[in-house]
Amino acid sequence: MRPNATWTAFLMMCFALVGLTGMFASYAVTIPLERTLGRVAVLDGVLAEGRQPDAARRATLRGMLGPDVGPRVLDGPGELFDRVAAQRAAVLEEGARETRSVIYRIRVLVLAVTAAAGLLGVGIMAISRRGAAAP
Repeated sequence: MRPNATWTAFLMMCFALVGLTGMFASYAVTIPLERTLGRVAVLDGVLAEGRQPDAARRATLRGMLGPDVGPRVLDGPGELFDRVAAQRAAVLEEGARETRSVIYRIRVLVLAVTAAAGLLGVGIMAISRRGAAAP
């Protein structure tokens, strides 16, 4: 293989590293959405349980809601629909906040890997040029 072709393949791998990092990081973007949808589904289950009470289902929902949210939503003051609506708003706000956080971290990660791969390529190219120029 010619030397230029070897270095071209090396630089292509540096860029492929950046692309693969971005591709794998893109899977993390869906995590906050999936968590939010799961929490909203549990809240829908609370509303369904309110229409047709079932002690076993209520205990399961209490466990799924957690020790902080469960008693407040299932047994708190006021109408069940209002408590669920308030919790749904809190869940959606938290999901939006988590999404913004994940997107920011992914952008920083891809930027850092891009810079590292670029610097690695430049460094190795500089070393190879020094080696080629030496007698």
